[in-house]
Amino acid sequence: MSRAPGLFAAPAPRVYSIDAGRPFLSDLADALKEEIADPFRLAASQIFVPTRRAASALAEAFAQGGPSLLPRIKALGDVDEDELFLGADAGADDADIAPAVSDVERRLVLARFISAAEEQFPGQASWAAALAAAEEVAGLLDSLYTEEIDFARLRTLAPVDHAEHWAVLLKFLKVVTDVWPAYLGAQGLEDPARRRALLIDAQGDRFAMSPPAAPIVIAGTTGSVPAVARLMKIVARLPEGAVVLPGLDRALCADARGWELMDDGHPQAGVRAALAAIGVAPGKVRFWPRSGEPAPRLNMISLALRPAAATDDWLALVGRATKDDPHFAAALKGVSFVEAPHEEAEAAAIALLFREALETARLTAMLVTPDRGLGRRVAARMRRWGVIVEDSGGVPLASTGIGGYLRLVAEWLVAPADPLRLIALTRHPLASCGSDNPLSAIGRLDRRLRGPQTTDDFGKLANGLAALDSSIEPLIETLRQARSLWPKAERAEAADLIDAHLAAAEALAATASREGAARLWRGAEGDAASRLLADIRAQAPALGAIDPANYPEAFVQLISGASVRSADDAHPRLAILGPLEARLQSADIVILGGLNEGVWPSDPRIDAFLSRQMRESVGLPSLERRIGLSAHDFAQLAAAPRVVFTRARLSDGAPARPSRWIVRFKNILKGAGAEGAGDATAHLAALALAADRPARVVPVGSPAPRPPLAARPRRLSVTEIETLLRDPYSIYARRVLDLKPLDPLGEPLDRRRFGIVLHAVFEKFSVSGVDPDSAGARGHLDALLAAEAGRSGMDAAFLAPWRARLGAALAWFLRFEREAKRRGGLSFAETPGEATFAVGAGAFTLAVKTDRILVENGGATIYDYKSGSLPTLSQIEAAFNPQLPLSALILEKGGFAQVSAAAGDVAVRGFVYVKSLNRKEDGKDETRAEGDDARRIVAEAEAAFSRLIETYDDPDTPYLSQPRPQFLHKYGKFDVLARRREWAVEKDDEA
Repeated sequence: MSRAPGLFAAPAPRVYSIDAGRPFLSDLADALKEEIADPFRLAASQIFVPTRRAASALAEAFAQGGPSLLPRIKALGDVDEDELFLGADAGADDADIAPAVSDVERRLVLARFISAAEEQFPGQASWAAALAAAEEVAGLLDSLYTEEIDFARLRTLAPVDHAEHWAVLLKFLKVVTDVWPAYLGAQGLEDPARRRALLIDAQGDRFAMSPPAAPIVIAGTTGSVPAVARLMKIVARLPEGAVVLPGLDRALCADARGWELMDDGHPQAGVRAALAAIGVAPGKVRFWPRSGEPAPRLNMISLALRPAAATDDWLALVGRATKDDPHFAAALKGVSFVEAPHEEAEAAAIALLFREALETARLTAMLVTPDRGLGRRVAARMRRWGVIVEDSGGVPLASTGIGGYLRLVAEWLVAPADPLRLIALTRHPLASCGSDNPLSAIGRLDRRLRGPQTTDDFGKLANGLAALDSSIEPLIETLRQARSLWPKAERAEAADLIDAHLAAAEALAATASREGAARLWRGAEGDAASRLLADIRAQAPALGAIDPANYPEAFVQLISGASVRSADDAHPRLAILGPLEARLQSADIVILGGLNEGVWPSDPRIDAFLSRQMRESVGLPSLERRIGLSAHDFAQLAAAPRVVFTRARLSDGAPARPSRWIVRFKNILKGAGAEGAGDATAHLAALALAADRPARVVPVGSPAPRPPLAARPRRLSVTEIETLLRDPYSIYARRVLDLKPLDPLGEPLDRRRFGIVLHAVFEKFSVSGVDPDSAGARGHLDALLAAEAGRSGMDAAFLAPWRARLGAALAWFLRFEREAKRRGGLSFAETPGEATFAVGAGAFTLAVKTDRILVENGGATIYDYKSGSLPTLSQIEAAFNPQLPLSALILEKGGFAQVSAAAGDVAVRGFVYVKSLNRKEDGKDETRAEGDDARRIVAEAEAAFSRLIETYDDPDTPYLSQPRPQFLHKYGKFDVLARRREWAVEKDDEA
């Protein structure tokens, strides 16, 4: 590389480079201001940079040092960039170039074509899948248009080994080769990628035919788009034109073998391609003013990222470096490494580095990472100090308040009777449902919806809710009106569905004093959503008619990819940037985060349509070129005066591999005997721990409430005695605190619910007087089942999957009744009983309601119907299932008034747990105790009951949460109140 006395006096082509690690935009602006002394000539100059962010930062660099006329700064864009445009003042010649089709229109039209062409989407049913496929097709279109490849070449690619598969794929790709170009022609539009190329070529033609009198500079791009590369070739040869490349590797330029052997994944591959397109040898590239001798770090980066094909001498080169080498020490100055245990710890370390920057006046810092999740974590951690950090990636619209609200409205509209969807919607802050203070009514609605979902008919549900609680009628009416906007047909135009969706959203967002539209479409989130939805609505006719049931999934696809960016109140000295946005940016502290393989660099994106061989044959760039561009970004940033490399050893709970670039850097340190140099992991972890450590820690263990004796219950049911054995805290919450757990929303109709229905059926049949041997007995049982199921909200649709099992349960019960009739005696169904015992601190009452008692010859057998699993005899003997033994005890004490009145004093003959649902008739459908065994178990149960009550009559006895590990419930009714997950996890950790 050589230095020229004047930037535009050197012979053409003029190609310069600014070293990595230099403040690119400041160097560029300072040199141009010195070179172009006439402010009016400077104002007439044009500078092209890659991105809008770079253009804005360059304008600020020119403004440093006082007021100044600015040159015309335009953003060119690159194939990998989101912000590709040339500017509105490109020239009158561009009038012949058709306007670009919008991204929304392209996506929706492609989805329609795909849905019509591909058998995977018959009848346009899966619009979400069609929209997702449209994204892949749009990506292929971008590649073909950007690389200027004739679509007809796709037809010549049929591989011999896969001719049949390719024929099917080619039929699908007619959307690309024929249908899409025909649509653009008919509409008088251009694809955005092709239009960008046409605009850039038009600009180049103007420069070539009429060279401007003022300087023209293209800076900071490697020209990976062919049209940009052609423009660079023209500008480099203009009388006052120049191209300024970012970070040409001087060391690699001097190594002819290494330069030739680099592959597409190397950071200098794009620079080499740009020089070849311009027609300049690497040695002819000139230094940009202010670039002196290369910093020692640049040689280390060059060595670390040396082309794989030229690494045969890499170990020897690394071996020459030692930790005692002054150049090596200088290269490591300002370099730190953080290898956190997981993503949260990585975010905590980065937040501390940001906080450190804020503690020093005028110090700036930026996090650069392709991991948007890491960026959001860091931004969230900074908010603890009241610091807002700009995240260039923004917040996904679907994750914003309005995005979530619109999704909930869509999901509710297609299933309005679903309790979970209804409550999720009404509890959203934007859902006011016509009230200035809807929380009270929503709370009452929530309580009314607890338990199993009883109907899919919203009208029936709404009427039933309003009848139960008139205070929620206004809320129900607002919901009715919003739901009435939704089309009732099996198919509807997508445009009509969007209109109905947004109208319902506005209606539900309205308060008594403010319209819903005024609440929804405000602020950065509302503005972004309204603009996107306006575009979607304008192009919605392209989707045609769809099934309304598929709308919510399609809507999520429609808004996916959109982000909300608002940096108005962001701190001016901090930034979170993606690698694209960070191009040409600089800061005092540069943090390169998320340095794991598959994240940075990302895995090569698999082409959904073309194999590697096909891509090469058609002329598309290799999949590794993206890695090369990413590597160039990394190399540019890694040369910053102070740089911190961070990664997490675990990603999503699984081990993560470090980025190949970090591995190479670490290998250099290892070869130089400086392993561990610059490791800031422990230091930042200690600071993070100190920042999170409270001033005073008061350990709080598992709850152990000890209420006074007067507050403790003196009456329990036999099932509650079992609960007292297994989960005393539940008795404390229910009987001392007088709390009642709410049923879940949308509770599934499971065995427990059907067990309740069967109990009611069995009871009513038993007292009906119907002869079980009569011809109409089974019909009567079926009628009772239908009536009880209907009373519980179970319609035919709910009963259908259970019909065979319920029928088997009824058949068993009929046999049971016939056997009881054959044996004679007295039968008592659903019989209440209670007995009072002098135990502990005084009288204690046991209560029960038995499923069935059969009395024969002065002896009674007690039955309990179980729809679930049965207790074992050993569990009963151990007193952990005392329900029937204690019921027998009450019977022996004369506690069943109905039995005593009809049969006098009776002795307990036995007790039986019998399975009523899902019987297998294998002899394991009963757990039975009779005769002496039954009497022994009853006596043991009485003794255990007395000990239990005496224990809890001691004021020092706590009511613990599930203290017996062998009987833990996975989800106890009061586990949340007992903070069980909190302290149980801690105990597990200690173990």
